[in-house]
Amino acid sequence: MHRFHRLVLSLLFLAAAPASMAGQNNAIILFGYGGRDLPLSNLNETGDHFRSDWLVGGGVGLQLNANFALRATFSTVENTWEGTTIELSDSTFRRSFVAFDLQAGIPSASGFVPYFVVGAGWFDIDPNDSSLEGDRSFAGRFGAGINYVFDNTFMAFFLEGDTWIYYMDGLSYSRIQYDIMIVGGIAIAVPF
Repeated sequence: MHRFHRLVLSLLFLAAAPASMAGQNNAIILFGYGGRDLPLSNLNETGDHFRSDWLVGGGVGLQLNANFALRATFSTVENTWEGTTIELSDSTFRRSFVAFDLQAGIPSASGFVPYFVVGAGWFDIDPNDSSLEGDRSFAGRFGAGINYVFDNTFMAFFLEGDTWIYYMDGLSYSRIQYDIMIVGGIAIAVPF
């Protein structure tokens, strides 16, 4: 078995173990974030690529117990394209990422909650140049982060790093792409 599989299985086991701190159960989690989108791969062999840029996003989650939550997230970024394959009057593209995730964390008495996420969704690309059509593709996502839950509140600060994997088959490109997103934000739990 690969080391990565062992790590995932170990984290799932730890996340299922009883936590030392009573976590928030049966809550709706609302969160917003900002960060950086870092496209890792070129769109073709000649080096066409999207430049790194700032992103914003947010989402809603359902806290199932102290260790697990289901989340729906949305991120949007405007990237500038650089390359020679297609001619554009405007080289800016709005890219959107939507995912449905499982978050598994390990609460501690100190308020820090390391966690990991795995999910799937889709990726949309919308060129500002009206002569081009957009593209939508299935996307997979995995990542890890850390929450800090403020004492006696329903508020937490988090930092998270995600990797998105998708097959871009549009705009004269046909290739698997990888993006890394590094984000930070605020989450609020609304008990029910």
